[in-house]
Amino acid sequence: MKTVNIATAVDEMSQSRPDEIAIFEPTGNNVEKQESYRRWTYRELEDASNEIAAGLLELGFKKGDRTALMVTPSLELFGLTFGLFKAGVVPVMVDPGIGIKKMGACLESAAPQGFIGVGKAHIARLLFGWERGRLKHVITAGSRLFWGGSILEQLRALGRKSEHLGKLAATEGDDIAAILFTSGSTGVPKAVMHAPEALNYATRACAAIAGLQPDDAILGIVPLDSAPGFTFTAHFALSLGHPLVLVDPWVPVEALRRAERYGCGWAIAVPTHLFTMVEAARLGEWTGRLPLRAMAVGGSAMTPELIEDADRLLGLRALRMFGMSECMGHASTSPVHPLERRQIFDGIPFPGTQEEAFDAELRPLPRGSRGQAGVRGPSLFLGYAQGMGAGQERMTPDGFYLTGDEIVRDEEGFVRVVGRIKDQIIRGGFNIDPAEVEAALLRHPAVAEVAVVAVPERKLGEQACAVCRLRTDDGSIDLSALLHHLSQQGLSRKKWPEHLVLVEAMAVTATGKLDKKAMAAIAVEEVARRRAASAARQDA
Repeated sequence: MKTVNIATAVDEMSQSRPDEIAIFEPTGNNVEKQESYRRWTYRELEDASNEIAAGLLELGFKKGDRTALMVTPSLELFGLTFGLFKAGVVPVMVDPGIGIKKMGACLESAAPQGFIGVGKAHIARLLFGWERGRLKHVITAGSRLFWGGSILEQLRALGRKSEHLGKLAATEGDDIAAILFTSGSTGVPKAVMHAPEALNYATRACAAIAGLQPDDAILGIVPLDSAPGFTFTAHFALSLGHPLVLVDPWVPVEALRRAERYGCGWAIAVPTHLFTMVEAARLGEWTGRLPLRAMAVGGSAMTPELIEDADRLLGLRALRMFGMSECMGHASTSPVHPLERRQIFDGIPFPGTQEEAFDAELRPLPRGSRGQAGVRGPSLFLGYAQGMGAGQERMTPDGFYLTGDEIVRDEEGFVRVVGRIKDQIIRGGFNIDPAEVEAALLRHPAVAEVAVVAVPERKLGEQACAVCRLRTDDGSIDLSALLHHLSQQGLSRKKWPEHLVLVEAMAVTATGKLDKKAMAAIAVEEVARRRAASAARQDA
């Protein structure tokens, strides 16, 4: 098996362009109201990651050990991440934004030997008993209080004196490089194990469609501890030699300003990110010149109108990208594709990746047929971690991963996602595809975001409820108006929602995707309240 270390590209960049900027970390505005920032060159990133890697080995970490990494987006996060790679230690990337309960489950399943985090992460670890008695090493990025272990500066000092300094672990192409977690938008996150070759392949394939220019920076929008955030933002930028500009927390106007200020030519995002950027331009909150030429967008439903608005208001080519944590982004449209194709299709598979539609008996269907998506190729995951999805991998006998999406492929090979199998609402024996209803509702000019979810009903089993956030300048709307709109859209009456719940803000996961599970809980509670109120009025 070929030796592959995912940190090799950073080493190569340090040799070829040592003094070029690798990462910008904006830190706020100075007294002159100018944005201040910290930055690292490739040489500084190389030095930091080498020292961290050697320090880890001196502490007793071994190749293949797992270490939870809970550090906020910062220069230190990248030094730690690539230091872990260099040492052959597997980072378990957990986003604190997923919530306490889910974090605990993630850490329990991954069974790490070490824990590296900011102070707040360590306090939470102790408070909730995460990995109690199992951790061999704890390291703090920042100030350490009463929990012991080492701080990052001590680790680096230890590494500077080590005989391991500057050495790369001999990891192989199918070793576990990192453990990342699914978004958990419909349930508990699963721990996805990826090999270095898979991450490298996905990065190279995406670079082929990005249309980057040599001086382009990369805008870091999606959380970097998510599978797409790390692969198509952090690893993408740093392995290809493009400065990475961090955006955290998400403020659309600030993201647009940074893209302009630092000359960002590429980003990946979820539809919510793109929508809020378009709205900022529409409302006149931002009127600058956007250097972003293309942005890959995926993770949830996106209307053709939003893609057109991005072209018109931002001068930005929004590209639908089809992917998930288990096989990364494996299909995408391209900046060279015309608007009409980018509006309709979710991409064409990357070179070396196969994508087919399968019927219920897992037989491949001919082009033009609707069926479940199956993906096979170099970006596929190794599997789920024990205790967090292991054994639940949905595969065909010939090695296609079944994504749970329904797709249609045309004669040219373009993929169009038309629904989600596992999200279906079954009302009185009739199956409703929420994605189809959501797409129709999003065409209403007043609807900004929507999630169609199931609520229990005694006679039918389930009913459909539309949870909507309206545009700020469109007042209010009622269910009858939305149903009239669906009628005009030609949507079958059998698929119309019986309930409407309006919210000021949609629940989202840590990666910015709509949290369908949370939205369903909101809908169930509100519909139950309405039913109870109606029953009380009848009894009065």
